[in-house]
Amino acid sequence: MTISTPGVSALIEAVTTLASVLEKENRALIESDFSMSGLLANAKRDAVSGVESMMSAAHDPAARHRRTFTTLQRRLDAAICQNRVLLQRSIDTQQRIIEMIVRTLEPGEDDHHYPAQYGVDAAHRMASPVALTIRA
Repeated sequence: MTISTPGVSALIEAVTTLASVLEKENRALIESDFSMSGLLANAKRDAVSGVESMMSAAHDPAARHRRTFTTLQRRLDAAICQNRVLLQRSIDTQQRIIEMIVRTLEPGEDDHHYPAQYGVDAAHRMASPVALTIRA
């Protein structure tokens, strides 16, 4: 079965859109711009849905489009692989930061006394002082 050119064009556009969204998310993750990454979640879901809806109609693209599909497949595969690695790295980083904050806020061995009113006096606080720098 050969699909019509408008169907092929729509599929190419859908796959290109998905690859572009993944590449944008990857750039945001590389830059640790988690707010931008989060903003792209809906666009990514929509792009995946667009490709899925097109795939049901496109079983055997015309021979003249095979090279385009092969190129797009490679681009999409690369974006997906990089996205998976970057998302896992972001999750690992977030987990390490949370663990560091929790460890920092736990009382030390020498901090077994009661805090002053509202913990204002540093010598009488239950928790150790915290210094945290985050690059957003």
